[in-house]
Amino acid sequence: MNNIVNNFIFDLDGTLVNSSNEVLLCFKKAFEASDVKIDETRLNTDVIGPPLVEIIKLIAPDLKSEEKIKEVMQNFRQIYDNDENDITDFYYGIYEFLLNLKKSNKKIFLATFKPMLPTIRIVKKLKLDMFEDIYTIDKFGEKMSKTEMIEDILKKYNLKREETAMIGDALTDMAAAKEAGVKAIAALWGYEADKEKLKSCADFAINNIRELECQK
Repeated sequence: MNNIVNNFIFDLDGTLVNSSNEVLLCFKKAFEASDVKIDETRLNTDVIGPPLVEIIKLIAPDLKSEEKIKEVMQNFRQIYDNDENDITDFYYGIYEFLLNLKKSNKKIFLATFKPMLPTIRIVKKLKLDMFEDIYTIDKFGEKMSKTEMIEDILKKYNLKREETAMIGDALTDMAAAKEAGVKAIAALWGYEADKEKLKSCADFAINNIRELECQK
């Protein structure tokens, strides 16, 4: 990277933590609770990343009833938000890297499509108390895009765009970074299936967190 990065905005799922097994298990339970039959081969990491309603449509493309989709969403939230046996965990080296950023006086933020309730639950479970701020899809009541999250962070904390990077595993993360005028860094260990496209949309791509540490 050409400029020093002082401000890091991280995606959560697929970037900092691997929540895939937990999320997919809760979706399976949610569809069962709603009595909606699905092709369970669709319960794979390819569907993880977008907002909840889009994930449901990816898993059950034949489900057309908006009422039923809402029911699945409600069941998922109830199951996932209150799961005391969540098996979500960090990817290798992530926690130590975040601590090192904090010790180096870098500013670190979280920007996720998760709602606030499960995000805070995971933050507390994994002792992620080092963020300057946490942005979720429902932080201000109405749904936020990743671009809106980044823009609000930049404005609220008076950050320089050229010193700020968005790190994520999804094409939406890269697009949001570009729209907001910050560096787009692709985490290639995450859920995005098309790694080549992800790399092509990024300013910089990393295979593991150590590669980002070398660049910071």
